[in-house]
Amino acid sequence: MMHIDLDAVQRIALPVLILLPIAASVVVGLLIMASSRYPSERTATRILEVALTISLVLSALVAIGATGVFGTAPSALVDYGALLEIGTYRIPAVLLADSKGIVFSLLCTFLTLLVARFSRTYMHREAGYFRFFIVLGGFATGAQLVALAGALDIFFAGWELIGIGSALFIGFFHERAEPVRSSLRAFATYRLCDAGFLMAMVCVHEVLGSTTINALDGSIDLPLWESTTIGLLFLVSVMGKSAQLPFSGWLPRAMEGPTPTSALFYGGISLHAGLFLMLRISPIISASPVIQVVGAVVGISTAIYAAAVARTDPDAKGALAHATLCQVGLILAEISLGFTTIALVHISGHALLRVWQYLRAPNAIHDAHRIGVHAVPVEESQPQSVLERRVYAAALHRLRLDDRIDSIIDPFMVLARALDRFDQRVRVILGGGKDVDS
Repeated sequence: MMHIDLDAVQRIALPVLILLPIAASVVVGLLIMASSRYPSERTATRILEVALTISLVLSALVAIGATGVFGTAPSALVDYGALLEIGTYRIPAVLLADSKGIVFSLLCTFLTLLVARFSRTYMHREAGYFRFFIVLGGFATGAQLVALAGALDIFFAGWELIGIGSALFIGFFHERAEPVRSSLRAFATYRLCDAGFLMAMVCVHEVLGSTTINALDGSIDLPLWESTTIGLLFLVSVMGKSAQLPFSGWLPRAMEGPTPTSALFYGGISLHAGLFLMLRISPIISASPVIQVVGAVVGISTAIYAAAVARTDPDAKGALAHATLCQVGLILAEISLGFTTIALVHISGHALLRVWQYLRAPNAIHDAHRIGVHAVPVEESQPQSVLERRVYAAALHRLRLDDRIDSIIDPFMVLARALDRFDQRVRVILGGGKDVDS
């Protein structure tokens, strides 16, 4: 019987399944630039679908190999050396195909392929058809980097690809003002909260000497204040990506994007990427009771808030988004309390359910109109007591999260504009009455 070197196979398969989708996007982009006219929709979509199919097959093969069916299971950690070394700082090129990573990788490849196939028909003759699939390929690679990253640096690269794809898809219909504003709002929230990820990554390198995922096991030996600080920084990043309170305001705005991207990002993968980060840093969470309590409180609070809003939201996609957020909050609480296996199963089942619901939503609305589903009479739907009316109003207006955040940010924006005008005046004076830039 021929012996198969599973470690060598896995060493080749992992980079291919990660990079193939974005390579397909590059090929589609080159075809567009090299020709005097756009290629056919069929050509563009088939290129991406073939790449995603190969990624799914390779991901499945890695999963089967990890079970030991073909013999001794390969090592979960695959080291490709270093991406960059500057002084004592080293960015390791490490991939981690453990049980958590394989499950999330399979989930991401399957859902992305499913949405790509659905979008071939749904986006037919749409003005941004090719742009849609080019961005989708980049997102698929970002999701695989998140799933299989063996170091925080690589994880962050995938994290950012998902964030960029999210912002581009929210503002997909850029001929209208509202999608663009919503895209900027989501992107600004990402940028603010991702600063926590960057600072946490630097702290991990300083206190543990390495940013590999396996190095986080050493968190148990850190002083409590260090593990708590690092955990809180990571938690802030997760709260932004997964729309936890008080950063939930961008989520209903994200529904401005096409329905397939709403399904993939806010039903299947993007909101769950923050939860997967929590699974990866579970040693830090275990080492800090403060993080456990704060994470559980944030998750449960978000779940209560989202459940209330989902019951008052008049928009189908908005109600579905908050129903999704309710479950995401519960999963965050599960991870914070140490129920990581339950949380991983919850993530997988919830993502599959929500993607189906999002993709089914337009037809469900059409069917409701066709069969004549009637709303509940107004007198029956209105809350009766003073407390009920106040809770209903708060949920209906989503606690005015955007207004409250804007009230905090506005003074800083006013100060920034004043300083900018002062700087321009100084530059004019120093330039002898002329703008020094001219």
